[in-house]
Amino acid sequence: MVDQAAELRNLMSQSSRRPDVPPGLRPAIVLLAGGKGGVGVTTLAVNMAMSLVDLGLRVVLVDADLYRADVATVCQLPERGHVGDILAARRDIHEVLERGPRGILVVPGIWSPDRDIPFSQHAQHRLVRQIQSLGRHADMVLIDVGSAAAEAVQRFWLAADEIVLVTTPDAVSVMDCYATLKSALAGGAVPDTVRLIVNKLQEAGQAEDVHQRIDQSARRFLQRTLGFLGSVVQDPQVAQATGLSGPLLLGRADGVAGPSIQAMAAALAASHVHAARAAA
Repeated sequence: MVDQAAELRNLMSQSSRRPDVPPGLRPAIVLLAGGKGGVGVTTLAVNMAMSLVDLGLRVVLVDADLYRADVATVCQLPERGHVGDILAARRDIHEVLERGPRGILVVPGIWSPDRDIPFSQHAQHRLVRQIQSLGRHADMVLIDVGSAAAEAVQRFWLAADEIVLVTTPDAVSVMDCYATLKSALAGGAVPDTVRLIVNKLQEAGQAEDVHQRIDQSARRFLQRTLGFLGSVVQDPQVAQATGLSGPLLLGRADGVAGPSIQAMAAALAASHVHAARAAA
């Protein structure tokens, strides 16, 4: 893990300093979604963003959760601008970015959306265009859409280079995760790369079983394969950190979830590095 992290830092440093990288090169966009609430999408998104920064990437985390936009709360950020200002064309993305833990940049979400904030496809497209323009400032953008229905945030799905679906071993969560993928495919809003995270494991072997079930159904009925990004065991410190309004899971040396999240972030970073080098 140490050797891989060192190699990734070196590659990303070389990539970010290359004078021949086109100034309009857009960042890699990774969307994280859960089929139902409570599966841990935001906790994973925040901690993976911090891990990616530790690997040398410049990371922006966008909170586009329609139902529970709490990235700013988890990151202990002040309530100033938010994603709604961009959707409503009141501000651009640079005006609402906040510096978060580990140096991540955060676009806060809307805790209580009002009628003055549009979430139409046109408004989403406006936000997507601004995200895609961040190539000078970000290597990767993570978009947390929580458990929002795929059709409600279709533009974000369409813009993503990769979708990361999050589920727990709970039967309802597994079914909702599959239903989310099915719904997104029906709307034509799924990129080639879709991977799964199985969160809150309680028993050995659960992750492989959950992935196999969803992947087999996707292959049989949707003609798509589902990659496996990783799994995270149930960690009581996650609940403690959330209760204290802090994301500092990776700052706890005795935490059991941190290394798994770091490994998944390294896998994402490796994919991005290879893609960036191929495009250069």
